[in-house]
Amino acid sequence: MDLKQLKYFTTVVEEKTVTAAAKKLNMTQPPLTMQLHMLESELGVKLFRREGRLLHLTEAGEKMYTRSLEILGLLTNTAEEMKLFKSGVAGTLKIGIISSVQGTFFNELIKKYTLKYPDVIILISEGNTYELLEKIKNREIDIAIIRTPFSASDLNIKYLKTEKMFAVGEKKFFKSIKQSNNGFYNIDFSHLSKLPLIIYRRWQKVLESAFEANGITPNFKCINDDARMTLSLTLEKIGVGIMHPSALPKNLPENFIKCEIDSSLLTSKIALVTKSKTFIPETSELFWNIIAK
Repeated sequence: MDLKQLKYFTTVVEEKTVTAAAKKLNMTQPPLTMQLHMLESELGVKLFRREGRLLHLTEAGEKMYTRSLEILGLLTNTAEEMKLFKSGVAGTLKIGIISSVQGTFFNELIKKYTLKYPDVIILISEGNTYELLEKIKNREIDIAIIRTPFSASDLNIKYLKTEKMFAVGEKKFFKSIKQSNNGFYNIDFSHLSKLPLIIYRRWQKVLESAFEANGITPNFKCINDDARMTLSLTLEKIGVGIMHPSALPKNLPENFIKCEIDSSLLTSKIALVTKSKTFIPETSELFWNIIAK
C-alpha cells in the first residue's frame, strides 16, 4: 500500500465510478482498476460492492476511506509546514539577549518579528555578552543581541544603536540637578560620587576607570549581576541605578528621573551578531533582515 494507491482509492470513492475517477486522474481505466485490485489483495478485504456501474463502499471500505483521508490530509499539511520551514515563517528562533536591552528595546524588536512571523517559536537565552558569545560559538543559539565592548573577529556584526549610560533614581537624589533647555537631565561624576550607586558587575571596571579618570572615587552601594536586578533595586529606592536606556521600562514611576552621564567613556553600542550568516536557520536570517534594516 502506498500513497498513490490511497489517492486512487479516495478518488474512485468520490467519483463513484472507475471511469470518472480515471478521467479525473488523467489515466486510463485498466491500470486504475488494477491498482484497486492490488490494494484489496494486500489488505485482504473487499473495499467496494457494485450496483451496476456504480461502486459503493463496504464496511471495511468506509473505514479505509476515513483513514485514507486522514493520511492524505496529514501528508498535505506536512508538505505545507515544510514549505513554511523552508521560507523561515515557521520553526524556532534561538536568540540570546543581554539584560541591558530587556526594557522597551528588545520588546519592540521581538514584537515586530512576531507580528510578521506568528508561527515561529522563540527560545530566548539570557546571559552577559561573553556568555552569549560562547553560546553562539557552541551553536546553542543562532543569533544574539549583545553590547560592546567585546572581541570576536569571526562574527557577523550589525550595530543597532549607540547609547550612553544614565543615572536613574528618585528625584530626591538629584535635588541639585537642573533640567537643560531640551528638557533632559545631565549629571557629572562630581555629583555621582555623592550618590549611593547600584551597578551591574559587567560595568564595574569601566565605571571605576571613568571615575578614576575624573579624579573621583565612586560610592558603590550595590554590585549585582544584571540590569534587571539593578532596575529592581533602583525602583525599591535603595539607591541610584547606573543603566543603559534600553534596560529601562517605557515609563518610570512619577517620582523617578533619569540623568544622562556626561562621559564618552561610558558609551557603548548594541550589536546583533551571528556566527556565520551563511549558515544560520531561516528564522534567524529573517530576524536579522527585519532588525538590521
